Amino acid sequence: MKREYPCLISSLPELIIDFDAKKFDFDALRKEVEESVHPDDYQLVEVLFYPYDNQNLINTLLQKNIAFYRRGNFGQNSLNEKIKNRRGLPKYMHDFIEIFENDKNEDYPDDILKLYERDRETLLQTLFYDEILQLKNAFIRQWFTFDRDLRNIQTAITARRLHMDASCYFVGKNAEIFAKSTAADFGLGSEIEWIHKIIQIAEITDAYERERKIDMFRWEKIDEISVYNYFDIDAVLAFMQKADIVERWLSLDKQTGKEMFKKLINDLMKTCDTQKVFNKKDIKISKK
Repeated sequence: MKREYPCLISSLPELIIDFDAKKFDFDALRKEVEESVHPDDYQLVEVLFYPYDNQNLINTLLQKNIAFYRRGNFGQNSLNEKIKNRRGLPKYMHDFIEIFENDKNEDYPDDILKLYERDRETLLQTLFYDEILQLKNAFIRQWFTFDRDLRNIQTAITARRLHMDASCYFVGKNAEIFAKSTAADFGLGSEIEWIHKIIQIAEITDAYERERKIDMFRWEKIDEISVYNYFDIDAVLAFMQKADIVERWLSLDKQTGKEMFKKLINDLMKTCDTQKVFNKKDIKISKK
């Protein structure tokens, strides 16, 4: 049975209001959550931010001169140390480093080594999704299934528009379909019911507006997969994923970021009559 965090969830609006959109401190917010939930549940929060670690890992190993993403779970020095000693990393990262540093390493299956030869980043993403989608938590499984499909669709749309072969960049069970299909919906309209909406959004010419629409669709999907989760870890995961979107837009476009910040507060206040609980004066943030 899932642990519940009614005091934490009820206190989140107060925390957000204290931060304010002008000085939103995502790191401080994440620290509050870490101190308020069970360590096993916080590991699920960390999973949400593995995509940043993945990018930092591939950039480090390939020695790309790209700024380090600070929202990952591992700082730059920590990641460098973990790459050296192989300790404290999820299995998929450990396996990827082994393949990378041992020139493919014949101990791994042929399909994995073929992926490595096609595109190293695609291999890392494949190992990541394969591992994460085996976790028991429903929110994590549904969110990253959606995330994988969305990224594949966006890649397929771009490739079709530019008349390029992107077959080495698709991840998951539908990779071959995305690479070969000539259908308007890539032959996946019945399996991925929302694919038509993404295709429609992709037609928007303004890059910022297109990106905003995509993130609002992500927001809707978060609400959809957490609709009956009010005070458990899935509610916390949904909130943190939304907060990550807010943080991104505050750095990209202040006005859009502020709008999403307000939406984050409004969503919290509506959750399970949170307003009534929030108005109590004796609420304390729950600890482990």
